[in-house]
Amino acid sequence: MNLYHLRYFVTLAHLEHYTKAAEILSITQPSLSHAISSLESELGVKLFEKDGRNVVLTKCGQAFLVDVEQALDMPDSASQLYRECRSFPPCRFQS
Repeated sequence: MNLYHLRYFVTLAHLEHYTKAAEILSITQPSLSHAISSLESELGVKLFEKDGRNVVLTKCGQAFLVDVEQALDMPDSASQLYRECRSFPPCRFQS
């Protein structure tokens, strides 16, 4: 499992369509399929079910989405905080 796979999962979960998600992510559809299969294998659960030409999250997929979105928000929030800190004067810590 890596950050790319988690971001791919979130995009597919929101779009519910492999081809559209792959286009947005600028990757091939087989690469996206492989990433999702890897996640499912590692977790030992199905995250999506086919619904015609689309896919929908399973109950496990829905729970995983909540956790992944929270986890991915943390580094983004931290990065933003540290970018904002650049505008503050340097601090000196005394020991």
